[in-house]
Amino acid sequence: MSLSPAAMRWLTIAVRTAHIATTGVLFGGLLLAVEFIRLGCWHWWTIVTGSLLLALEWLHDRRWLHRGKGLLVVFHLGLCILIHFLPALMVPLLWLILMSGCIGSHMPRRYRHWSMIEGWESTTGTKSAA
Repeated sequence: MSLSPAAMRWLTIAVRTAHIATTGVLFGGLLLAVEFIRLGCWHWWTIVTGSLLLALEWLHDRRWLHRGKGLLVVFHLGLCILIHFLPALMVPLLWLILMSGCIGSHMPRRYRHWSMIEGWESTTGTKSAA
């Protein structure tokens, strides 16, 4: 499946909006100590929308995993998994998850596109050493 850049952009915006909405409900419910059984569908929708975001990012840029934005996603997912092993730390982990998601989405291009393999992205289109 090949989408135009404009279609890809709008699809990414729609999925990101759905992800923010579902995680907002899940985050609020967990902070307010709502029984997890009542939040189960929101938990799964958060996973589905997050997975869709990962797939769209992969389609957009196959190198994203070793770039700043991909590394922050790995950190973000690690925190999400950690909640299941350290439920007593759920609230601070939720805040770290929220912050890492916001930082990853809004940090300057220079840092989002920095690569562990290719180094800094230059303005001339060539890569510079890290």
